[in-house]
Order: sequence, then structure tokens, then C-alpha cells
Amino acid sequence: MAAGPLLVLGYCVINSTKSVFEGALVQDLSPEFIAFNSFVVAQAFYFFTLRDKRELKAVIRRCLSDVVMLNIATAVCWIAVLYAFTVFEPAMANSMIIGLGPSVTIALGFRLRPGTKALPLEVVAAGAMLVTMAYLLVVASDGDSAIGDVPTGKIVFGVVMCVLTTISLSGVTYYTKRLGDAGMTVRQMMASRFVVLIVATFVILVARDSFGAYSPGNVGAMLAISLVGVIISLYLLQQGIVRTEPITVSMLFGTNLVITYVVQFVDPRLHQSQATFYGIVAISLAMCLGTWARWRADRRGAEATDQGEDGLAAREEVQA
Repeated sequence: MAAGPLLVLGYCVINSTKSVFEGALVQDLSPEFIAFNSFVVAQAFYFFTLRDKRELKAVIRRCLSDVVMLNIATAVCWIAVLYAFTVFEPAMANSMIIGLGPSVTIALGFRLRPGTKALPLEVVAAGAMLVTMAYLLVVASDGDSAIGDVPTGKIVFGVVMCVLTTISLSGVTYYTKRLGDAGMTVRQMMASRFVVLIVATFVILVARDSFGAYSPGNVGAMLAISLVGVIISLYLLQQGIVRTEPITVSMLFGTNLVITYVVQFVDPRLHQSQATFYGIVAISLAMCLGTWARWRADRRGAEATDQGEDGLAAREEVQA
């Protein structure tokens, strides 16, 4: 059915648009001010729309360490990506964050899942993404990105923020899976997921004295991020995932980069870079290659299992 892919694609469109919107917003407001106000609203929504608060309290007590780690990973992810947008154009920042993902996953897999190995084509795809990221950094340092000249110090800071975002995204995935296996529902996770983020951003606001003005425009922008960019987009993603094959979801995620590049045309401060576009296409193709390789390997494994079971059943019939 087309409903699932359309829901995932809807999420990708919203997420890409939000990235460009946030990239423009952080030029006038601090990342922590945006995150604090946006996620106070989102956290309140998820908490107060969850009916069984007693069960939420019980499951948090039972899985406290993993809930805390999910909170920390979420906080680092959102704060770091907003700071990355202060340095790089959204399309380039998202390209580096997504491009780092496979390499981080492979590296963590040696420790977290020693019994599994990356496929050769997955390693090739991850290597191609790293090479493309190096190319994008050269583009930024040469002043050929949509933002223009970026000082070396800011590039280093932006790369660190992208790395932190990628690592924390892996953490979000890992601890979400652990909590799901422990019986915690998605709604319960969302109702308790942003506490550390809110506390951390408030502390940073006080320490840096980086509060912004609560003007109608700023309040409207942060409400839009919270309601559309967090609450609605995550709902679309969740509904789309349960209706779509994993291979299709992974492929659709690759459209995030292209959509972000296209949406950047509405941001007057950005002068679109053809060099950035080449990098985006390369990373998207590498992502599709790695996803296709994993899908092909899983399908062959399933076919081999089915054939083995059929052969066993046939032998049992002959013996009988």
C-alpha cells in the first residue's frame, strides 16, 4: 500500500523543512533557547496526553537507567544538531550527520554486537560516505558552500557537533530498542524522553545568559517547531514505519538530504552550492547501496532457512 511510504515521505519533508527553518532561526536565537522552549511544549503534550500516569511511573522505575540514557542521548542529539546549523548550511550538516552514521554503527557493532559482521558492500558504502564528507569539508573550507567562507575553527566546531549528533542518534536507537524490549511503549518513552534536554538547555541558558525575546514571531516559530517539527512529524514517522518495509523506510530517509537542499532555496541568506549538491547525491547513492546490500543478504538468509526447513521436513516424511 502507498499509505506507509507516503507517511514516511511526509516525515522526511517536514524534517527537511524544519532543518532549514532551524538553520535560519539559530542565526538570531541561541540553540538552547530554541530547544528549551520547543521541547517544553512537546514534553507537556506527550505527558498530559498519556492516560495511565501510574503505569508510566512504574515502568520508569523498572527501567530507570535506560530511560536516563535515552534522555541524555536525546539531549545531546538535539543540542548538537542546532549548534551544527550555526556553522554549516542545513543540507551539508545533515549530509555529514547521516554520512557518519554507517561508520559509527559498524564501529560500535564490534563492541555491542561482536557476533555480527558488516557486509562488504556496507563497508564500501560507509567508506564512500566518509570520502564524500571529506570532500564537503574541503568545499566548506574553500568557501564554496551555500554559506560561503567558514573559518577553520568554526569548521572544527561544526564537525564535532555533527559527530556528537551521529553518536547520540545511535544511542537513541539503541536505548529505544532496549526499552521496547523491556515492555515500554512508544508513548511512554515520549512522555519521559525530554526531561534531561529541558533541564540541560535551561542550565545553558542561565550560564550563557542567552535568553531571547519572547516576541510573537519567535514564539510562533518555536511553537511551529514543537507542534509540526516534533509532535506531528514523529507521529507520521511512527505510523509510516509500521506500514512500510524496512528497506523502503531506509531508502526514503535518503530523500532527506535532497529535500533539504531544495528547501534551502527559500532561505535568502543561502546561495545554493552545486558542489554541495554533488556531495548530497553521492551520500544518498551510497546509503541506497548499503541498504540494498543488507536487504539482499537478509533475503538470501531467509531463503536458505526456508530451504533447510523444507529439506528437514522431507527427510522426516521419508523416515516416517
